[in-house]
Amino acid sequence: MNETEIRNRIRDAVGETDYPPTLTGKVLARVGEPPSPAHPRLIGAIAAVLTVLIVVSFVYVRAQSTRPTRPANPSPPPTAAPVVTGPSPQFLLPEADLAAGGLTAAANAVTPLHLVSTSSGRTVTLIAGYADPSRIVLVFRTLPDAGSPQVQLSDEKGPINAGYFGASGAAGDQVVGFQQGPHVAGGGTTHLTITITGFAQLGSPSVSPGSWTFSADLPVRGATPLPLTPKLTAVGTWKVTVEAFELTPSVIHLRAVFDGAGPFTITDSTVVLVGPDGLPVKPTTLDAVPTGANQTRLDQTWIRPASAASYQLQVNVGVYRYSANVSIPAPASLDTGKPGKGQPLTPLSFPQADESLDFQGAISDHITTGRPQSCGFGSGPDGKMIYEFATYFESHGVWYYVSFTTDKAVQEYHGPSTYTARTLLSPIAVGGAAESMFAGTAQLTVVSDGRNQIGGGGLHSGKVSGSLGWTDDPNQKVNISGTWTCRFSSEMGPA
Repeated sequence: MNETEIRNRIRDAVGETDYPPTLTGKVLARVGEPPSPAHPRLIGAIAAVLTVLIVVSFVYVRAQSTRPTRPANPSPPPTAAPVVTGPSPQFLLPEADLAAGGLTAAANAVTPLHLVSTSSGRTVTLIAGYADPSRIVLVFRTLPDAGSPQVQLSDEKGPINAGYFGASGAAGDQVVGFQQGPHVAGGGTTHLTITITGFAQLGSPSVSPGSWTFSADLPVRGATPLPLTPKLTAVGTWKVTVEAFELTPSVIHLRAVFDGAGPFTITDSTVVLVGPDGLPVKPTTLDAVPTGANQTRLDQTWIRPASAASYQLQVNVGVYRYSANVSIPAPASLDTGKPGKGQPLTPLSFPQADESLDFQGAISDHITTGRPQSCGFGSGPDGKMIYEFATYFESHGVWYYVSFTTDKAVQEYHGPSTYTARTLLSPIAVGGAAESMFAGTAQLTVVSDGRNQIGGGGLHSGKVSGSLGWTDDPNQKVNISGTWTCRFSSEMGPA
């Protein structure tokens, strides 16, 4: 093969913008060396094989680059060199939902459910649940946002009559937490019957009635006993019987009976968990229930930290104090299926870019900046070209990910123009991508694709307009319009 043939083979495989200029001199210098007179045919065969391997390797790289992108978790930038990784096979809730439910440390213990119920013209999805001996957390999705769900809960042994909290997560997500575990020991499975009787809007006395019922099997995560040294048996004149002091994937849980204490003598300063900073940790729950004459059972929990930490448990009775050091191990690491060394890429791993995108519907916001994760064109195994623009963006304190990929079945990418693009929108999960929340098509206009810049590294820009439907109810829409910019780099795709 001569110089022109080698150059054309490689350029055809990888595309004009990804043809590395430095490759020309190295390959041609080697090919230009005179063959050994003793083995001219052998050397020629080796040169041909090397040339084919180079071409195949570039084709493989471009084929890999067209795999669908998946968002990563919005944690701080990695300290080590980032590694481009593939999608996670594990379901993970959006970070905002985990935080609302106090489940950040228990992200990999959450069970995906994806149960759908429709009533009164409204679709509600129970997307996930979590249970341990001290609590049950359920995550519902409604679009448009219906407000706080009124929930009734029971298991095989009857109703679970416990206090519960509600909090908002990602767009349309409502988190409900019951301050009692199911009537099943940790390590077992509970069968829950869940009924929503209505939705209450914040600040409004009215409730939107209906009946949405779900039946779910949920594993009950086990608890690990935490040793107390010295043993807690008495503080001052109070006798103490510790029934449980344990660590679940999501909370630190104490249950103890105090003899000599009425329920009104126990306050939030009676039992205190002091953090590494020397400050008291705010309890998640604190229930003091009389169990007899001058006897009270205290049930108290604190959110488990997302990393290893040293705490001190204090019990204060008048001038008397009991204290014990408590070591909390790091939560079980997330199996994100990411090979290689280094830290996973996050939204903050990518440079900020100017955007002007309007979202109307379930998400209503105007986005002026984003963190583009994919920017450019490439070809797949079939040799057809696509263009993809994808960016992370933050809206109302929650990170989202939106991607636009030209549909080569409609029209192959051939340069700046307007194309039909497959579009996905989802909130970001810790350690991997959440399930796609919205999907549809949009008109993606590429005004500039950096083609005239070396390596395609110039400024890419364009416009977008389209409507996406909620994956559980396509009638619920998010409309997207505006302009976008991005700048290709080696960490970007299509990748």
